[in-house]
Order: sequence, then C-alpha cells, then structure tokens
Amino acid sequence: MVKLLQEAYAKIDPMQVPFYSNSLRAQHFKSQMESGADPSQQFVTNLQYAYELLSAGKNEQAVVEFEKLLDAVNQSGGNPKYVYQVKKLLALSYIRLGEASNCIDRYNDQSCLMPIQGKGVYTVTESSRSAIQLYESMLKEQPEDYETIWMLNFAYMTLGEYPQKVPKQWLIPASSFKSDFDLPPFKNIASKIGVGTVGLSGGACVEDFNNDGLLDIIASSWGVKDQLRFYVNNGDGSFTEKTREAGLTGLTGGLNTNHTDYNNDGFMDVFVMRGAWYEASGKIPNSLLKNNGDGTFTDVTVEAGLLSYAPTQASVWADFNLDGWLDLFIGNESGQGFTNPCEFYINNHDGTFTNRINEMGLGGVLAYIKGCAAGDVNNDGWPDLYISTLNSSNLLLINNGITADGLVSFQDATRQAGVGEPVVGFPCWMFDFNNDGWEDIMATGFGVPDGKVAAYLATLNFKGQFAGGNPHLYINNGDSTFRDIYKAAGLDEAMFVMGSNYGDLDNDGWLDCYFGTGAPGLTAIVPNKMFRNNQGKTFQDVTTTGGFGHLQKGHGVGFGDFDNDGDQDIFAVIGGAMEGDVFGDAFFLNPIGNRKSWINLKLIGTTSNRAAIGARVKLTVVNKGGVERSIYNTVSTGGSFGGNSLALEVGLDDAVKIKELEIRWPNATRTVSTYNNVEIDRFVKITEGVEQLEYLNPKSFDFLQ
Repeated sequence: MVKLLQEAYAKIDPMQVPFYSNSLRAQHFKSQMESGADPSQQFVTNLQYAYELLSAGKNEQAVVEFEKLLDAVNQSGGNPKYVYQVKKLLALSYIRLGEASNCIDRYNDQSCLMPIQGKGVYTVTESSRSAIQLYESMLKEQPEDYETIWMLNFAYMTLGEYPQKVPKQWLIPASSFKSDFDLPPFKNIASKIGVGTVGLSGGACVEDFNNDGLLDIIASSWGVKDQLRFYVNNGDGSFTEKTREAGLTGLTGGLNTNHTDYNNDGFMDVFVMRGAWYEASGKIPNSLLKNNGDGTFTDVTVEAGLLSYAPTQASVWADFNLDGWLDLFIGNESGQGFTNPCEFYINNHDGTFTNRINEMGLGGVLAYIKGCAAGDVNNDGWPDLYISTLNSSNLLLINNGITADGLVSFQDATRQAGVGEPVVGFPCWMFDFNNDGWEDIMATGFGVPDGKVAAYLATLNFKGQFAGGNPHLYINNGDSTFRDIYKAAGLDEAMFVMGSNYGDLDNDGWLDCYFGTGAPGLTAIVPNKMFRNNQGKTFQDVTTTGGFGHLQKGHGVGFGDFDNDGDQDIFAVIGGAMEGDVFGDAFFLNPIGNRKSWINLKLIGTTSNRAAIGARVKLTVVNKGGVERSIYNTVSTGGSFGGNSLALEVGLDDAVKIKELEIRWPNATRTVSTYNNVEIDRFVKITEGVEQLEYLNPKSFDFLQ
C-alpha cells in the first residue's frame, strides 16, 4: 500500500488541487513572476504567489509580499477594488502570523478558545495590532463587510481588549458568547498526555485496540506525507505513540477513518479514507488495516478486494444482510467533470469482500457524498442507510431485506420521509435524540448555496440574522416520516460543520453533540460548538462554559471513557486544509466524574456480528423516588466524521438501579436478551446467547493535569 500511495500522490498536479501543496503552488507563481511573461497579468500572478505563501504557512513572507503589492497598487492609482482585496489578505497574514506566534509557539490549555481570555490572550501582540489598523480602515469604506467585522472582533480578543475597545458600530456583543447552561469546563490536556500532535484535518478512532481494557487512539492527517498515528493508553494518565511498532509507517494521508471488526476475530480493525475534495485528482486508494491482535496492523486492502481509486471521505460498516458479518458502504465524490460510483461491499466471511453496488440497484447513486450513516429507522431489524451530499438532496434508503437472489434491497424513501435537507450537507448520524425508541437523524450543513464564508455567517448568527446553513434535526414520527425541529431545538445558526460526534457529557442519559466547525478558507476562525441535550426537547449551547470553542478547524471526533471513571472524555483532531493551517489535536478531560450514575456495556455478538454494531439497547431505570424512565442507545462509532468507542458508555442520571436491560441483537431473528436488576456504575460484558452477564473491573486512573 505504501508503494501504491506514493504512485498515486506522484500523479497529482498541485495546480489542479488548491490545497494539495501550497508550497509547490507558490513556486509555480514565483516562476511566472520571474519570467516576466504577460505584464497584464502581473498583479494577479503576484497576488496568487502571496496567497499561496500564506496558505503554506509562510506568514512572514506573505506579509512582505502583500505589503509590496499594496504599495504597488497605491502607486498605480489605487483601484479601490484591488486595494481592498490586498488589505484584506495582508490583514489575514498578520492574523495568521499572530496565531502561529502565540497559539502554536506559545501554546497553553486556553490557546485559541473563543472567547479568548485568560492565558489565551496573546503575549506577542504586534501582528494583531497591525491587523486591527487594516480592518478598521476597511470598515470605514465598507461598514457592512461582515467577514471583516468578525475578524476585527477576533483581533481585539487576542489582545484582551474585547469588548471594551471594539468600535461600537462593529462590536459583536459579549452576550453572544453566553452559554445556555452552566457546564463545568473540560480542560484540554492533549499536549500533556502525548496526543497533541500538530497536523492538518483528519479522522479519529477511539477504541481499545489491544484489548487491555483501556481506550487507545488512531488519528490521521490528510497531508499526503502526514503519517497515520497510533497512541496506546498507558493506564497511568499518559499515552505512548506506537505507530512504528504497529507497522503503520508509510501509511499517510486520509481525511477520515472509522473502526470495526470486519473479520469477527475480536480485534478492532481500521478503515482509512483518502482523496476527498481532490475531485478528478482524488484517485487515491483507501486502506483496510487488519488488527493482528499483537499490537500490529497489516494493510489488507488488496487481499480483501477493497482496492479502488476514487475520492472518498464517507463510509459506514453495518450488517446490512444480517448474516453475522459486517458489510461496507463507501460513498464516493462525483461532480462536474468527475464521476465516481459508490461501492457496496458484501462480506464473504473469509476476509474478503465483493462489490455488489450495481446488482443492488444503487450504482446510479452519484453525488458529492460527504457523509453516510446506518441505522434502523423503522424498527424492522434491517439497517437502513442515510447519505449526506454537498450539492444535492440527501438520501434515505430503506432496507427492505433480502431478495430472492440473496442481495439486499433498498428503496428511496427520502421524499416520503422528508429528510432531504440541507442541500449543502456534510456529516450526519442516526441517534435517539428524545429517548422514544426510534432512531432520529442529524444532518449537518456546510454553509449556504450562495457561498458566503464562515466568518460572514458567524457575524450574521450573532446579529440574529439566520441565513441557512444550519443543521437539521429530524425527529422520527414512528410511521416512516420525520419532522425537522432544528429551529425549535435551537439549531438555527449557520455552521460549517466538519468532524463531529455525539455522546453524553453529563451522564444524564440524553445524547449531546459536538460540532467541529470551519471551512478551508483561512478566515474561518469560528468556534467549534458543543450542544447539551435538554431532555430531548432542545439543544443548549454549552460551548463557552464547557471550554469547547476551539477556533482552529475541528475534524474527527471521538467520545470515550479513557480513564475508566464513568464519564466520557473527548478526543478531536484539529487542523485545516491548507498546508500551513495546522494545529495540535485536542483532548478534553471530562470533570464530571461520578456525580451521576452510569453503566459501560461491552456487547459481544455470536450469531450477530462480533462487534455487535447495530445492537439496540433499552435501559429501564428507577431513581430513589421510584420514578422510572427509559434510555435508548445503539452500538456504533457515532457520526460519519468521527469514531466513538463501540462500548456503550451510558449515563443514567439519578438512577439507583437498572430495573431491566433489554438488548435487541442485530441478527436475522431479532434475538432479544433481557437482564433484570443490573448493577449501576459498573463495567459489564454481555455475550449474545449467554444468560449471565459479566461484571468487569478495568483499571481506572487520574489523568496528569
């Protein structure tokens, strides 16, 4: 695979992919400048050269080039359009220079968290002050430039002078950042525990890969030379990188990852997706990494029959035909000038797969697919499929079971179900938002069709002027239709959602969600967002109080109880698309601990797939007042751009006992297992077909702080 990757990367023309190698693109434009060809294009060429330097992270050089350009434009008569454009990019160069000097070179646990305060305030301030001068002069010319208004407020924040010194006419009020609920702050300890690697956007898998009872991490970064990394949990508050020892050296790139047990051997394997956003140049193979059970992985893509060349960042594992083995749907990206059919691999039970996309009638699903999720939306036992696209309607495909020739039959139910939005979509997932036993759908947005940038839309949000681009929360009506409650739920903000996932922050038994936000553009300095589920009625924004408002781009997200203390911590890959838009990954330590009841369930399938992906769990719990409630959860890795642990880490709120635990196993006969009076605050292993559950005692510890 290493050789195949090198060959694929060598074929990419950097001038055809805006974020493949900004350094090489800068060299191209510099050569054009030095050749002196076509004087009429000199300004454009110089501008492109400076912009590629900025995108490559060569911020000081970019400042010099943009200042030279500004002088040249002014001396030539000062075309207002060109002057404004250069000023905006020069100011952005100063902003990026300030970020590098402070957030990266002088990093601390409050760096780049919005609103910037405390230790997050810059100590190297010259760049921010230079940017402010430019932004204020620009806003005097164009006072309704919402992108620049956002950047001005941010620049003042970096100096600790927000809101008091921001000119009132351009002030985004501090009340805009107020949380809806007082959640204790989650401290980012990534750099202290050994998982704060600096890189670009990428995927995340949180799982116990070596079966020692402790959650490990696999993380990718999509740069073609960026190494896939494996971090082993030491059980003492730290991680050790074991990439080389695991045999992963040379496996690079990958915008997204997910994990599974494809061969039912009890060890979690990993699938790496590559080529996304590269369009016609994205002919880069994905990787299936087999876990050998001895701390190493082997790339078995070719042997497994999964080798293909198409731009991919969306896939989902599920036992679609309920034969006890996990199948794989891959949603490839198609658009104008490039067509890449999706792939639907049926598991052959021998470590290999066969692509049956055409025989199953799904070969015509061609779209710019950015997310996909599997779940049983009609409670008939068969996993259905939801697909999120960038430039067209999303799709809900209902699984009608096995046909006479043994294939899976799907029916497009999008229109009837009413789940086609947003038109500009990205990650998605299925979960039971309101704990009624029916899977709901979260379909996130990635901006608006007219192309307004993230900073512009962020200013509109805080003015209460919602322009679309919001997530859509589809509540399952239980009759094959859904209702979209995004507005009533408090999700009407435009958000460029990328990596994201869900979990239970405060162990109250209601699933919360984290949206990693941003966009490739360098002015997409907008906070990642965390929302607390308010008893299945609304989402409460807890971004600020919880300390989650990271300003760098958020990508792969995984929830998991890393220290075995009964609450879920969060690992998030942080970094952008452009070569220089790098940042360290985040690890948010949950401070809540054992304040509320919980249970950790590890399900083992026998007739069902070994990982029990798709198993539905209902917990009937009772509090000390005798009040009963039901809590529902499904075994999965969560969102389409994230990788939760496959153990069900379920909050039980104020429960004093579990009256009944019911499991509907994902097999053809829909086997149901029921357990009564299960102990709370315990780790439990349940094997399909075994009457007695097993209580586990994994090592718990405190993280270094």
